[in-house]
Amino acid sequence: MKKRKLKGFVLPTVYIMVISILFVSISFLGNALQEKIKYDSDLSVNALQENTTPVVKNEDEVDTKSKIVKPFQSTAVGISKSYYDMQDDEKKQQNSLVYYEQTYLQNSGVLYSAPESFDVNSVYDGTVTNVTEDEILGNVVEITHNTNLKTVYYSLGEIKVQKDDVVKSGDIIGISGDNLLDDELENCLLFEVYYNGKTLDPEDFYNMTIEDLQ
Repeated sequence: MKKRKLKGFVLPTVYIMVISILFVSISFLGNALQEKIKYDSDLSVNALQENTTPVVKNEDEVDTKSKIVKPFQSTAVGISKSYYDMQDDEKKQQNSLVYYEQTYLQNSGVLYSAPESFDVNSVYDGTVTNVTEDEILGNVVEITHNTNLKTVYYSLGEIKVQKDDVVKSGDIIGISGDNLLDDELENCLLFEVYYNGKTLDPEDFYNMTIEDLQ
């Protein structure tokens, strides 16, 4: 029986066809995988964009409760007696003296007053560490903010906190009242700031940060 011999061009043609089919199959599979990866990647990015909150907040979103504020909000409140500073000129020092029983005293805080009563608020987060009554200065509230910083609010006509209460910046702690200094109006607040046991000018204190006073 005679064996048939394949012609020389048959095997190379078969090889080329097989290689072509493999190449097409691999290309098709690769494109399919690439499209899937691209789809999944886009899906992940969209999810992050939808669920991620920006780290930087708008200025309107910043919580002001942790900032130092003045001990009042009423625009009718003015300075009656300023803080006595040894570095000030003589004229300003004279205007910072408080007169009581024929004696001039150096004002260790700022004496505020207004035509009408006004709310008195805590200037920063803290704990009420003392509530007392003084014969000359009226009702007094002391708030400790950290180990180095405390503020004292004198001449309150009404007190709205108790000892050991925790307060936040801006919380109302009382209402303005009167004292026996300099024949002041009935609506007064004598405010003092103590840092490391020494007084600070409250008007300077408002421009500081708590980080500066740790």
